[in-house]
Amino acid sequence: MEYFSEIILQKQIKDFFTRSIENDRLAHAYLFYGGEGHGKEAFALSLAKALNCQSDATRPCNKCANCQRISHFNHPDVRFIFPVSKQLKPEQIKNIVQAKVKNPYAALPIPGSKNISIDAIRDLKSEAKYGAFENGYRVVIISGAEYMSREAANSFLKLLEEPPERFLIILITESLHAIIDTIRSRCQPVYFPEFNDEQIERIVATYEPVETDIKPLIRLARHNVKKVFAMLHASYAEQKEWVLEFLRAIARENYFRINELIEQIRKESQDYVLELLSILTGWFQDALHLRIALPESQLVHYDQLNTLKNFTDSYPDLQVDSIIQSIENAYNAIESNAHPVLTLFNLAIELHDLFGPRKALKEAT
Repeated sequence: MEYFSEIILQKQIKDFFTRSIENDRLAHAYLFYGGEGHGKEAFALSLAKALNCQSDATRPCNKCANCQRISHFNHPDVRFIFPVSKQLKPEQIKNIVQAKVKNPYAALPIPGSKNISIDAIRDLKSEAKYGAFENGYRVVIISGAEYMSREAANSFLKLLEEPPERFLIILITESLHAIIDTIRSRCQPVYFPEFNDEQIERIVATYEPVETDIKPLIRLARHNVKKVFAMLHASYAEQKEWVLEFLRAIARENYFRINELIEQIRKESQDYVLELLSILTGWFQDALHLRIALPESQLVHYDQLNTLKNFTDSYPDLQVDSIIQSIENAYNAIESNAHPVLTLFNLAIELHDLFGPRKALKEAT
């Protein structure tokens, strides 16, 4: 029997769970942790399919009735729980699930504050009293486990202490230490490292018709698959051009143009503005990498290499570390709902001061 051949997966994860299944040594509860966009949710679904697959050759086969039902979140023995806002209507929650059906590697589009309620855990405990409806495993996947309310976490702890037979719990978080100690100590932790460039390219090609080189996107997203998919749908080329114009305006002390550029994005979403700041951070990380002679092929903006070199040559006293810190401060402020227009204008003033004197009369970007 071959396991997990149909999914793009980190080798250590594949080997670990293949041995666990073959030796019948599955734990009753796992805690999947690691950075955002490392494929934790996608693999949790793949594991649920492998444990319920009907194939005699490879599991999951992604073709049998059980695999298909789990892929569409309508198998009676597989539950997918995630944090939602209390204001969301059932139809909105259904749409979120359908988005995950289409692409298990993409981020859950959850608006508003997030919470896993005590009611969701009570329903789960009530269902756990009964065995599997079919001849397989009951699998519960809880994404964003750190969003359990204190009351929900304490209630969930009782299920962890007395799990039913053939009942597998998978908790998913980006931070191991965000889970309370009493829950963390009763789960087997499994760390998910980031995917490499080639793996992300294959994942993206599976779900999106991409004809351009996405390596710059992958590096800008810091190998976060969820961000890569988000940026594919966010007019990345348009955002990148905005960032270059923003830098030109700062270099020329053209505050009228800076204000004009900021006004262009006044009505854009918070995520859109945060992506602009991520692109801006990538630009200065590349400037730093040029200084330490990192191979050009590893730069985020290697398609703008000549422009990047002109920029770094023009500003020999560029305070890169302080610039990146200023951008991160602006990112955190906007993420905490600071006014983006004022934040970006103040950032432009800060960056100009950190550029240092210009060496020669050439285009900065």
